Amino acid sequence: MPKTILIVDDSAMIRRIVSQLVQQLGHQAITAENGLEGYELATRSNPDMIIMDIEMPVMDGFEATWRIKADQRTAHIPVAFFTTLGSEENIKQAREAGGVGFLNKPICKEELDQAIRDILGTE
Repeated sequence: MPKTILIVDDSAMIRRIVSQLVQQLGHQAITAENGLEGYELATRSNPDMIIMDIEMPVMDGFEATWRIKADQRTAHIPVAFFTTLGSEENIKQAREAGGVGFLNKPICKEELDQAIRDILGTE
């Protein structure tokens, strides 16, 4: 069954590429260009999963995830952080913010598919 996946990244190219991969995997992709827009879109669209960049203008991915997890309307949505910053400190902060996964840029279709399956428990 197709899932709706919200992709939050300040790079238009990354949003386009990841959206295409998500769609090739049979899911629906929606996008936001910063953490604030991502949080607001999550409250309106109730996606099945969020792929969240960390470093963005307006509101970073950690702050956006804290807001998503603190809001009863969106607290249930799993958030996978998506970044080139794979340091131990970033991974720790991602978990503290409520993230359930960590995806490294660039990502290939197979890694994205596996992450979606692992996080959403889909076949």
